[in-house]
Amino acid sequence: MYEEDRCFFISSYGLPTRWQIEQTAAAAAVPLAAVDAEVEIRLSNPLNSLPLADLCGANTNVVIVCDRAPLDEARLAILRGVLSHLERAGIAPHRVTLLIAAMDDEMPNSAEPLHGVHTALNGLGEYANCIHIAQHDPEDVRELDDMGSFEGVPLTINYRAAEADLLIAIYLMQLGDDACCAGSCATITLGVVGAPARRELRTTRFYDDRIEPSALDLPLFQRVVREGARRAGLMFAVGALVDAKGHPLAVYAGAPINVDDALADAARALQECDVDAPSYDVVLAEPNRSGRAGGSLFDAGLAAIHISLARTPILRRGGSLILPIGRRDDDGASARAFYNALTNAPSPESVIRQLRGRSLQTGEARAYLLAHAMQRHRVIAAGPQCEQLARDIHFLSSSSVREAAELAENFTGKHPRALIVRHALSTTPVFRGKLFTHDAFDAPELVAPRWN
Repeated sequence: MYEEDRCFFISSYGLPTRWQIEQTAAAAAVPLAAVDAEVEIRLSNPLNSLPLADLCGANTNVVIVCDRAPLDEARLAILRGVLSHLERAGIAPHRVTLLIAAMDDEMPNSAEPLHGVHTALNGLGEYANCIHIAQHDPEDVRELDDMGSFEGVPLTINYRAAEADLLIAIYLMQLGDDACCAGSCATITLGVVGAPARRELRTTRFYDDRIEPSALDLPLFQRVVREGARRAGLMFAVGALVDAKGHPLAVYAGAPINVDDALADAARALQECDVDAPSYDVVLAEPNRSGRAGGSLFDAGLAAIHISLARTPILRRGGSLILPIGRRDDDGASARAFYNALTNAPSPESVIRQLRGRSLQTGEARAYLLAHAMQRHRVIAAGPQCEQLARDIHFLSSSSVREAAELAENFTGKHPRALIVRHALSTTPVFRGKLFTHDAFDAPELVAPRWN
């Protein structure tokens, strides 16, 4: 960003000139120019796996589990590539089943009728038009095979997936998503399991790793979904990283865990941006993704979680987080659950107590994590939209960023070190420098003191 652009951006928020201000944003991600060609390259050169043609034969029964109905160009491009390789391997289309994972609470099953999928597959050619299509129903116990339990989660998995000779997962991960909760293993263990497993995987113990992340072990959620996918027999995965508009940014294919890790690394590389200090007194975070204007209170809650509960947070404990609100609020089911969970409790501590131990909807999970963030930092909503609602969900509220800055100075003093994070839902500030210019422990002239 040019210096004049930087100055205009900072002055547009009206922050005090006496503040020490930096700003950061992730570089704009460039979508893939030829998605079909990239899918073909990845399928022909898979990560840590034989190509699909070497994993199956003419009598192989194949099940492809898709994380969502393939009605978008990215999923259709992946499915087109996978089916092309299966056709070349000599597998008859009647031996191939497309199993669509159960929807989350943000998108009920009725939102994606199967006739829409049939229509979409018609455009992929005759082979695609002849495969079987099924929608997973987590409530239908007749379609579930018992795979035992792991970490208290009953792993009952759709029989089509469990009994397949070759099980393939295809999925999308949006830039800014929690990589631990997305991926091929989650597509299986969350997408095509029974209702009891889905409920258990949404209990608060699976969110607590985000609050106090372990530096050594994989998060509990990731351990469970990987074990569930292993027991189901998941052998191959194709995943794509997409931007806020659904444009593919990267594609990988191969062994499931390798694909999941590669996409997580690709997302991290696109999201992370360097900052000059290990901690800041104030962070102003735009609660929106790149290419999307404004931000609602519901978006602001996610931005607060992203900044406050980062693995290496750059906002010091007790610091102020300013969230400019640029548009009216969402009215979806998740947003309603989010507001209900927050407004029905008198404090963030009460929100945590009321939700702890429960199985949470998507909006409730965001409220639970936000309540933990508000215990660490002072969260200030800045903007005239829904000031009363902001107070009801336990934000500090102000009519403008300038007023929010004055409020923040009450906690940080008149000369805070501040960071502006643009597109905070898809930008992760990271300090990579050294805290000290000289490491005393490496100095040869220093000798450890004797204590005897």
